[in-house]
Amino acid sequence: MFGSIVEAIAYYGEHQGDKIAVVTDCTQVNYEELWEKIQQYAAVLSKQGICNGDKIVLAADYSVQFVEVYFAVHWLGAVSVVVEKNASLSSISHLVQSLSPQYIILNQAEEGAKTYEVFNVTSCDMVRGKFSPDSLADILFTTGTTGTPKGVMLSHQNEVAGALNVISGGGMVQEDRNLLTMPLHHAFGLTTLRAVLYKGSTAVLQDGVASLKKMNDNIQKKQCNCVYMVPSALRVLYFQTRQRLDLLLGTVEKIEFCTAPLDKKMRLVLSEQLKDVRLYNSYGATESARTVYMRLDQNTEKMDAIGKAVEGVSICIVDDERKVIHSSKQNFGHLAICGAMNMIGYYDDPRMTKQVLENGIFYSEDMGYMDEDGYIYLVGRNNDVINTGGEKVSPLEIENAALEYDGVQECACIGVKDPKDVLEYVPVLYVVREIDKNFSVSMLQVYLEERLENYKVPYKIIEVAEIPKNHIGKIDREKLRSLW
Repeated sequence: MFGSIVEAIAYYGEHQGDKIAVVTDCTQVNYEELWEKIQQYAAVLSKQGICNGDKIVLAADYSVQFVEVYFAVHWLGAVSVVVEKNASLSSISHLVQSLSPQYIILNQAEEGAKTYEVFNVTSCDMVRGKFSPDSLADILFTTGTTGTPKGVMLSHQNEVAGALNVISGGGMVQEDRNLLTMPLHHAFGLTTLRAVLYKGSTAVLQDGVASLKKMNDNIQKKQCNCVYMVPSALRVLYFQTRQRLDLLLGTVEKIEFCTAPLDKKMRLVLSEQLKDVRLYNSYGATESARTVYMRLDQNTEKMDAIGKAVEGVSICIVDDERKVIHSSKQNFGHLAICGAMNMIGYYDDPRMTKQVLENGIFYSEDMGYMDEDGYIYLVGRNNDVINTGGEKVSPLEIENAALEYDGVQECACIGVKDPKDVLEYVPVLYVVREIDKNFSVSMLQVYLEERLENYKVPYKIIEVAEIPKNHIGKIDREKLRSLW
């Protein structure tokens, strides 16, 4: 086992140099070329004065240069701080103020920031910084549910453990050509990229799923047999293909989803249309990488579960006092996650770190329960669970029920103050109708009344043109609360 991802790349560069490592729209590099460029970029950065522990901000575009510079920073023993591909200095001002980075590389020329284009890498003296498995490798900023940016500190050891979770949980092999369609500044994209290169496999980078032609070309012409995407992207493809996902994805061997549970309706669609495809739903967090995996095509009797903990990870359910509970659908609690992939802590914030990390255990804000077979069921984020008349209601359960109604394209549920001031909070459902379908709010209301307990039936159903989402396709419930 390698002590870092970049050391794995170095090994493959020397032992399987001809193997293609990274493919983009316009270029590709094999492992020998990738490893050579990483060393050259490291030498350039070293001449700029970058050394062990320095923080480097990098805009995560879908280019080979980003991948090369990202790992060059690691090779120097410096720290990568990855931001959104179109980030500007003004948009990351809070980050710059808190970190005081030594170098900033963006995709647009600004005073105080470089671009990837300014680098002129040539043969030069090779350098290596001082770093060990427990050295800080990355700081990834996440807002979570608080709205306040938190810098998640990950060591090389954390990232190796996270990569191994992805490799074992998703059955990744070296021969795979992996199509990554998600943002690379987010944990899902970056952890997958690290896993692919740690395994010595091939990563094909694609900016989202908006282009069906590009998606099809990458699968057919670039021979991608594994696809990674967020559930909201799958729903986009479902309607873009006129509900015939098999025509686009029928030839791949594996599809993995993360960032949110795949709803029951889409699980059924996939099981019907992609009978020969391995389907994985994974769960994770920036603080703990991916820790739970589910083979959707093999566990049709566990349609509501997100899966089991991967090998080397232990998960239990705890109450607000962090005491382990015997959980159930009616008695759920926080997911407490233990494993080598858990973060070091939040940058410059010991108070916030203590709130979620103790004795190496990450106490998630995600609420759920575990059945007798070890399968985990997600209820929702702590502040998304709706307390109505003393009963705790999962917004995910209401959304899944609504999505099974013919005519609902997508939906999102939030809790709002009870206008009658009796139940404290009541559920409200926002719905986007499917085009050319017979749909009415009143019909959906009746449908839900027949399938949900009375206290779970939405107080109000509101039809909207679109559901607000964040940059990785998750429902933005805060915006919906503001809308309400």
